Amino acid sequence: MSAKEYLENTAARLNATEIGDVNTILHFDFGGTNYSMQVADGKAELKEGMVGDAECVIKADADDFVKIATGDMNPMMAMMMGKLKLSNPGAMMKYAKMLGLM
Repeated sequence: MSAKEYLENTAARLNATEIGDVNTILHFDFGGTNYSMQVADGKAELKEGMVGDAECVIKADADDFVKIATGDMNPMMAMMMGKLKLSNPGAMMKYAKMLGLM
């Protein structure tokens, strides 16, 4: 599974019950390939590129992101090793479960 496929699947599975009144934009920077996930009005939409003003930017190598997402790499260890960088860790803590990263 690629990072893009993971994000597409995540956006597709999120429903109004899970995301409720969440209204945010998250940017994913995979070193040259970028995506934006907009969550609003009970739905999530994935777009290519950095679209809108992000509450948090997640930077990682695409393969490392997939390892984190699938549980093969601990997100805290990835952050300590510099393999995962977050522009707003506090905001990411709110959305990590929604994204399946916890």
